[in-house]
Amino acid sequence: MTLASVLVTGGGSGIGAALARELAARGCSVIVSGRRPHALDAVASSSPLVSTCPGDVTDPAHRAALVESLESVPGPRAIVHAAGFFQVGRLSTLSLDDWRRSFEVNVEARWTLSREAAGLLDDGRILFIGSDAGTSPRAGAAAYSIAQAASETLRRALQAEWADTSISIAGFKPGLVDTEMVRGFMQLPLEDFPARVAYDEYVSNGQVASPETIARFAAWLLLDVDAERFSHTEWDVRDDGHRNEWSGSG
Repeated sequence: MTLASVLVTGGGSGIGAALARELAARGCSVIVSGRRPHALDAVASSSPLVSTCPGDVTDPAHRAALVESLESVPGPRAIVHAAGFFQVGRLSTLSLDDWRRSFEVNVEARWTLSREAAGLLDDGRILFIGSDAGTSPRAGAAAYSIAQAASETLRRALQAEWADTSISIAGFKPGLVDTEMVRGFMQLPLEDFPARVAYDEYVSNGQVASPETIARFAAWLLLDVDAERFSHTEWDVRDDGHRNEWSGSG
């Protein structure tokens, strides 16, 4: 697959930032979106192929700017939905604002940006970065878990509705990744986030991936996997069946 340009939301840190650098190293023009201009600038400083478009992906004006930026670069094009919002809170006490924010970032923005940019994605791709939380809700992270389940259903609905187009759509689960967001909730007290016990165990067992590892996998999906396989596989970075194709081992 030859992609000339990729838009990465949540591109200022974590998986999004690492993926932007990986894609640029492989020759793609990359647009990174995020709310912190200084973080985006740091990513852009890694390669002349990376440009920035700061803003909040839930803001219609910012999404319009993203579509305009994407239109200005050559095709074929892709969008990677890496932006996410994680708010700890039990359903019995979670504020309505935090509930809504979780859906605005993790679901609504993915839907609206995909729809608004669809006309630019002929022979292109959309990649959803998912989470185990969508199928295995954790106490204290219900809003995020429910939003991730909705995002997964959104991805499948787009696949069904756009099956007669040339846009290839896929998603993958990265497992636990050493990102700023994960480090933040790993510091929370157990009474606020009981699920931290499970995550502590993952850390103790060395089951935490680096953003760079996930970026290599995602870049492989975008650039090396054919459209049929890309769209018709439920991808998980931890699946050993494809590891030697992207990790450099084997």
